[in-house]
Amino acid sequence: MASIPELGPLVRNLRTAADLTLEGLAERSGVSARSLSDIERGVSAPQVRTVNAIADGLRLEGAERGRLLRAARAARAARDNPLSARASAVAPHRIPDFVGRQSEVATIVSLLSGTDPHAVVLVHGPPGTGKTTVALEALSRVHDEFDSTVLFVDLDGFGASPRSPLEVVQSLLRQMPSVGEAIPTDLDAAAILWRTTTAEHPVVVQLDNAASEAQVRPVLTLDSQCRVVVTSRRSLAGLEGARRIMLAPLGTEDGVEFLSQIIPEEQRSTGDLEELALLADHLPLALRIAGNRIASRPHSTVGDFVTRLRSEGSRLRLLVAGDLAIEAAFGLSYADLDPETARLFRAISVIDGATFDARLAAATLGSDVPETEGRLDELVDLGLLEARGGSRYHLHDLVRLFAAERLAEDTSADLGQRPRDLLRGWLLTSLERAGAWFEPDRSPEQQREGGAAFPDAATAKAWIRLEEPHWWVAYRSAAQLGENETLTDVADALHWYSELWLDWGHWTELFRLAAEAATALRDPRLEAMHLGYLVWSIIVEAGGTEEPHRVAVRAVAAAELSGDSTQLGWSHFYLGWTLWRLERQRDSRAELLLALGHFSGAGDDTGAAEVLAVLGMLEMDAEAAEITLAGLLDILDRTEDVGSDHQRLVHTLASLDTYDAVVRCYLLLDRATEALAAADSAVELAIEFEPTIRLASALRRRAQVLTVRGEFEAAERDIDEGIMRLGPNPIGGWAKRQLERLGEARVELNAARAGNEPPS
Repeated sequence: MASIPELGPLVRNLRTAADLTLEGLAERSGVSARSLSDIERGVSAPQVRTVNAIADGLRLEGAERGRLLRAARAARAARDNPLSARASAVAPHRIPDFVGRQSEVATIVSLLSGTDPHAVVLVHGPPGTGKTTVALEALSRVHDEFDSTVLFVDLDGFGASPRSPLEVVQSLLRQMPSVGEAIPTDLDAAAILWRTTTAEHPVVVQLDNAASEAQVRPVLTLDSQCRVVVTSRRSLAGLEGARRIMLAPLGTEDGVEFLSQIIPEEQRSTGDLEELALLADHLPLALRIAGNRIASRPHSTVGDFVTRLRSEGSRLRLLVAGDLAIEAAFGLSYADLDPETARLFRAISVIDGATFDARLAAATLGSDVPETEGRLDELVDLGLLEARGGSRYHLHDLVRLFAAERLAEDTSADLGQRPRDLLRGWLLTSLERAGAWFEPDRSPEQQREGGAAFPDAATAKAWIRLEEPHWWVAYRSAAQLGENETLTDVADALHWYSELWLDWGHWTELFRLAAEAATALRDPRLEAMHLGYLVWSIIVEAGGTEEPHRVAVRAVAAAELSGDSTQLGWSHFYLGWTLWRLERQRDSRAELLLALGHFSGAGDDTGAAEVLAVLGMLEMDAEAAEITLAGLLDILDRTEDVGSDHQRLVHTLASLDTYDAVVRCYLLLDRATEALAAADSAVELAIEFEPTIRLASALRRRAQVLTVRGEFEAAERDIDEGIMRLGPNPIGGWAKRQLERLGEARVELNAARAGNEPPS
């Protein structure tokens, strides 16, 4: 009997990998050693029960077990009908409810209808995107334009035993009426016969499910009348002269229309169809399965099935209808991976966020980035991963669930968690290093093991914004796991950077988690620090007065326990700030003066500048304004030297707040010319500063000065620009208050124009 492809070597390799002799596997499986020997030598095609017994003996699960079963099915098919098993040319039927893909089909039709002598079209894409269906639809639309035969061959590219190049050509020759039964058994002779035959009788060929370029090349001819359409999960980059059409999942509208074609109207509603399309990842195969399941159960509804699909744990299991299964489609590509690439595929299932790069992928295994890039390219080529612009990758939801299930199956619970732990550690270490570029007390040039390094502040800022979907999940996870030292360290590194991203919307949660971590560490200095940051974030993001005041009181208590001068300064500053917002002017002044004393003792000019800025906001007489102004100008003189680049942010913020208070003091002292010079300096400084809220604030203050000076048109321009900078719907409590203050500035301007005295 002829040797059975794949099965024998596969069983032998699996047995030796398990370190078993024939007798050892026989004892485990209950299959005799002689029968096992016959299978391995390729002279026996076992029944399903025998294969399952062997799989049990080898302790096979998941993809490996499936691969063995597919090999056994192929072996039995070859045994039962060795000719027809490898030569079937029955094409799948064209579906009547074809939806979408109009652009792709039109492109294929155009290419097939042209005069290109190398008319080879490759339709490729991820599993389940409908490559075969699209190719058939295109061929049906051009069929009448060709006086030729349409041939079809399934290359079985991802089966247990893909067709050899010789088998592909032989199958095509058998479909040609002009070719007799004497089909060459040599590839070169078969290819020559194919070319001479098609030169006389042009054909259109669909080569379905190709695994490699070698399967396709012998079919290609120079005859301009022949057309070849190839479908493959791979891009077959080595295939010359091919025009490639890549298929992605359907859009929302097409996905809903596709489901509407399958599911009776009485079983569906528009909202449910949209959610079903989303849960099916807009993959045509998954949509087909879901639609068929619902349509085959007349008493069920789309809503019923959607409720069940929402559970990620059962989604893949539910997307099965008869002999259609989305998990099986992914499994074919997964089985084609080498062990290390399969390991990476499982690991990247823990990555959250829409896209990621090779550094994040490498972090899940602690592996080399260039090597990881090569493995990611392999996953892209197999359709298990989508390449996006900017060296980013996207893992579709259903594929991610498939990879996550393989991760759970192939490792113990502890090892299964390891990729997530490695990724979280890498992300938060990298986040601290990025934040260090904006924190004057840190050394951003130093690299920490297990994280990324950043050459400058611009690169660090870009990384923080780009990878926020990943590191924010990691930060929250660290809080759930009680990684308190990491939480406080990272939050402190981001403290000054937060001023550059005032509209992020999550600073309150981040600093609250950090404050809770500091409390758990029983470190009053850290607790005071992070409670202070929390006060700032509540005021900026939510506004309000009572909650930030309560948090500030706690910060003072923690600072007093720590005895740290710097934290005493900051905690009294935050308390004074909240008291000012509660309109308790006297209490605010007392707390701010306490803070100023602590900052002076600690030599902290930044803290002193912030205190003086708020003091400048309090109600003052001329004498108090002179004293406050002197302190503010002294601070500006002492902080004129910016220092290193990563100290620039702190200097700019302190200077902006100081200039704002200086302007107010000058106005109280009727020194409008000097007030305008200070306001101009603030605007010039704010223009270079990213958050537009700061520029809007500086423009609003200058508009007040211009109003006092009677320069009404210039004041109106500043007010209009400030409103434009904030936008119609500013995000965050502080931004909204700036918009309100710009409105108040306009009221002052109109009053001054009317001849009334504008309030200062």
